[in-house]
Amino acid sequence: MRNNILGGLVIFVVVLTCLLMLDDISNVQQQEVKKDTVQIEQIEGKTDLAVVEDRE
Repeated sequence: MRNNILGGLVIFVVVLTCLLMLDDISNVQQQEVKKDTVQIEQIEGKTDLAVVEDRE
């Protein structure tokens, strides 16, 4: 009797985990993806490694 309860509990946890994973996979389309872009400008004749411009 005790083995049946433990086996049923293990199966329940595995099924619940699989259902939660399927739910997470199917809802990926609703999340917005934000991409950061960086613009690099090459200037001839400058020896500086980096130029930081503050726009305030």
